[in-house]
Amino acid sequence: MIMSTLPDVETLRLCSMLASAAFGLVFTMLWWRERSALHMLCWAASSFLYALTIIGFGIVGRDAFGLTSLLFGGLASSNILGVSGMRSLEGRSPFQWWMLLPIVAAPSLHGLPRLAIATGHLPLNSVLPQIGDAVGLSLSMILVGCAFLFGRTAYRTAGHRIVGCAQLAYVPAYALSAAGEFGTLRDVELLALLGMLSDQLLLGILNMGLLSIPIERAQRDLRQAALRDTLTGAWNRAGLHEQMGRLIEPGASVLVIDIDHFKTINDRHGHAAGDAILALIGREAALFALEDGGELGRLGGDEFAILLPASCEDALGFAEGLRARLARKTAIDHDWSVSMGLAAVQPGESDFEAALHRADISLYRAKAHGRGRVAA
Repeated sequence: MIMSTLPDVETLRLCSMLASAAFGLVFTMLWWRERSALHMLCWAASSFLYALTIIGFGIVGRDAFGLTSLLFGGLASSNILGVSGMRSLEGRSPFQWWMLLPIVAAPSLHGLPRLAIATGHLPLNSVLPQIGDAVGLSLSMILVGCAFLFGRTAYRTAGHRIVGCAQLAYVPAYALSAAGEFGTLRDVELLALLGMLSDQLLLGILNMGLLSIPIERAQRDLRQAALRDTLTGAWNRAGLHEQMGRLIEPGASVLVIDIDHFKTINDRHGHAAGDAILALIGREAALFALEDGGELGRLGGDEFAILLPASCEDALGFAEGLRARLARKTAIDHDWSVSMGLAAVQPGESDFEAALHRADISLYRAKAHGRGRVAA
């Protein structure tokens, strides 16, 4: 009676195969439109491989454990290709050594217990083969899910979290299939049934999550570009204003940087020379600030500002170190220098505006005392 109420595995298998193939076509068309999008090619390969393994399970008999072991390897490989696509999108190597673990474990945990039964080392009614299947596939899902949820990435999107959670959501179904081997459902293809049922809920969510990742990254890149100065890469005023809310607290500091005699440099050496100095400051000052958790912004013209968090306890030492670093850099064939003004955020101040004004006053004082120096 229980078995008659269960969904038909073959029908569910057909639904999963068609859905996976459909997403494979979508990924392929997106890759075809932009051949450099190798992440789409990886995700297309993942979807098609999953569809083919489902077809394979429908064709190959349960007793042909050599062939079904290869199919379990195909299932694990289809999951790993999802991670490869994610890494490719981020400009990293598509493969790492740990990706071999589920590809090896899934077919091994499927095939070895059945080989032991075939050679008489395990009884015919052993539940180890079914448990091995569940553990092998669970390992694959857990590794891939954690890679999306916790793996190193420059920007973790909602799509990463959707894919990671969808992968991990398969694991309870596999655990239930293993537990069912000890109950009244031992004669049912419980792993296939619960896996295909999970597909009906999770396969679309998983692939839609993959599709959203590059979209979210593109939106973020556009937003970042709108908040960056194109010549120097520093935050523009709007971008710097966004960073202020994160860094504002008593003890934080503002360092204002101005290029000495910048108009004279442009007049004598041309605007290309001036641009070269601006670009150099944008690159070197941003890197130097990043080491202390600071942010560099271009206020306009030849004036920059660095917001330093309260954790940078020696702001004056930071300023002197940056001035010395810039003095060692060559952007044009002639000497050039910068003057700097430093001021701290005082208790009770809710933004950087007052500190920025005080830093400007300090900057004028540095210029008045000979330029090429720091005043606080």
